[in-house]
Amino acid sequence: MRSNPIRFRTYRLQLVLRLLLLSASLYGLAWVGFNPDYRSTFLGLFIFILLQIGLLVHFHERTNRLFLRFLNAIKYDDFTEQFHISGEGNTMRELSLRLNEVMKKFREVRAEKEAHLQYFEVIVQHIGIGIITFKPDGSILLLNNAARKLLQVGQLRQVQELETVSPQLALGLQQLGNDDKVLVPVRQGAEQANLSVHVIELSLLGERVRMASLQNIQSELEEKEMEAWHNLIKVLTHEIMNSVTPIASLSASAYEEVSSFTDTDAEEVTLLREELEDIGQCLQTISRRSDGLIYFVNDFRNLTTLSVPKLSRFNVTELLQEIKMLLRGQLAARQISLQLEVPKEALLLSADRAMVEQVLINLVKNATEAVQEQPDGKVTVRAYLDERSRISIEIQDNGHGMTPEAMAKIFIPFFTTKKSGSGIGLSLSRQIMRLHKGAISVQSELGKGTTFILRF
Repeated sequence: MRSNPIRFRTYRLQLVLRLLLLSASLYGLAWVGFNPDYRSTFLGLFIFILLQIGLLVHFHERTNRLFLRFLNAIKYDDFTEQFHISGEGNTMRELSLRLNEVMKKFREVRAEKEAHLQYFEVIVQHIGIGIITFKPDGSILLLNNAARKLLQVGQLRQVQELETVSPQLALGLQQLGNDDKVLVPVRQGAEQANLSVHVIELSLLGERVRMASLQNIQSELEEKEMEAWHNLIKVLTHEIMNSVTPIASLSASAYEEVSSFTDTDAEEVTLLREELEDIGQCLQTISRRSDGLIYFVNDFRNLTTLSVPKLSRFNVTELLQEIKMLLRGQLAARQISLQLEVPKEALLLSADRAMVEQVLINLVKNATEAVQEQPDGKVTVRAYLDERSRISIEIQDNGHGMTPEAMAKIFIPFFTTKKSGSGIGLSLSRQIMRLHKGAISVQSELGKGTTFILRF
């Protein structure tokens, strides 16, 4: 800040001297009066007095200008401003010192807030739950990395742009009320996902802001679904076995008794031989069907009796080649070609080889049944590393494909699209993949075939 070239030790001394000089000038002006002989002197003193008054006002307003600079610095967030006053006495020096301390404190507080903001931004960007904050008009304020990954999108400006990903999601984000939740299905490439969406409303500087959390709970839903099916199957198999086993035993015993009667010529046998033979055949049929039902129930028990995988490291390419060799006769008999597309480098997978082989054989057999009516039936098996460096295996056929309704139910136990099938093969395959912390998904379109994808 500029100061008078003639600097005095104190602000008060400068003020007193200025007032004394002004008083003397006024006294001289009054003494000269309007004497024509001293007109030039009178004019000079008058101008000098006006100049002194202006300098006195300027001198007195320096403190105001100092505070004005301070307030403007705060207003425009310019905390680099420094106040240097010298030669104005202890009071002004103390004032400038305190103002500089306040500016330093502002700089420290702003630096601390920026550090905290950066810290929380890093946390928000690295948490596993997707976060979207947006205004009521749909303008997106924040879209963290987890949300981009879940939705497979880049930078977005409006919530409405999510309609290309899921119209249900875009509509739900705008219509959900405070603390509302909804389950939204979305498609992530070849995989189906279910997102749990939770919306809350916040007030940010007096403006209403909505925050939505997105979490993929597909694995949890599948786990709960399989747990429910396991419990149901346990109850059903237990009740069926308790009911069917005695029937099978009694029908077998009754058949033996009837057979012994038909072999004798005793006159006390009152029923005709033909009727006894019919009853025997009925009992034999009941016994045979009961045994078939017991076998059927035991087959379903496989869904609930899977053991823990025995992990070993093996080459996926070698396993696929062995499966092709194993099914070569069946494929040749049906005139179906099986092609392997594998990379040159070895794909080493750590898993239960027997379980993975069971899944692959089941999927390849399903594919061959899907193309057996095609004149040029073809099944293609691919092994590769996906974008996340996960070992993936695709089983693709050129059959008739499936409807969206069938795809949604294909992994449910007892559901099958085949004329003859138990409906447990794909359910068993999904259970095996879950035991390996992997996933199985399906892509299909009517008239274009079906592709099952295993990701480990």
